[in-house]
Amino acid sequence: MNTFLSELGKKLAERWVSLLVLPGVLFTALTATASLLGHRDALDWPRLSHAAEDLVDRCQHRPVSAVLLSLVILTAGAAFGLLARGLGTVVERIWLISGPAWLVSRLIRRRRDRWTRADAAAEQAPTAASAALADTRNAIALTQPARPTWIGDQLRGVGVRVQGEYGLDFPFTWPRLWILLPESCRNDLIAAREAMANASAQSGWGLLYLSLGIQWWPAAAAGAVLLFLGWRRGREGVANLANLTESAVDLYAADLARSLGVDLPSGRVTPDVGKRLSERFRKGA
Repeated sequence: MNTFLSELGKKLAERWVSLLVLPGVLFTALTATASLLGHRDALDWPRLSHAAEDLVDRCQHRPVSAVLLSLVILTAGAAFGLLARGLGTVVERIWLISGPAWLVSRLIRRRRDRWTRADAAAEQAPTAASAALADTRNAIALTQPARPTWIGDQLRGVGVRVQGEYGLDFPFTWPRLWILLPESCRNDLIAAREAMANASAQSGWGLLYLSLGIQWWPAAAAGAVLLFLGWRRGREGVANLANLTESAVDLYAADLARSLGVDLPSGRVTPDVGKRLSERFRKGA
């Protein structure tokens, strides 16, 4: 047990350093660079080099000051890392925003109109062209949009499609299904969720760099790139998470029903069976 706890502690320390401290130390160094150079001398590398050499010379003759400076830099790096994670949480909430209605209704209406036109075109098109037009519709959303963002509709669409196919109320079904999933399947889902969280954290760093850009313009350029990459990674992570979640329901919904003593003559969960199971899960709620 002690060995296990020791190894777990090492892994947590490694993750703490890689996810928070190292990016935070870099941001701390760039903050110092921004305060030294500013906008006017933003790319004055000789000046920055001389300042760094002076700092190294001072620390060589004052070991105590060097240790204290290192502690300050590490502490600031960890603080910036936590701040970036917090901003990432805000970014993720924006990705998944569903209200207030007065704010998001126009965005939803715009996406819904695009989806409706694409869906009508796919339905009316000849068979040879319908697949390509269906892909165009699905690129907007897999179900009729009800969220202002593509990411929000991807996750919402899982519940809509599961209920339409199996009659299962997804929010009440998923916690029970999770218990039955094999460890490998759960690990894949956890990894997909972490990928989404890491993407939002990258966007959080982008916001920090944008704020630093007020004092040093190269940081603003880096922030814009980080925001874009975080958004792209977020879309990829959410698409993977949605696909894995829906696949887990497809593969193991019948096992869930059987574990609750429900007979499945057709070998699958039908909408009628799913509705009865959902009523059982909801318990009147």
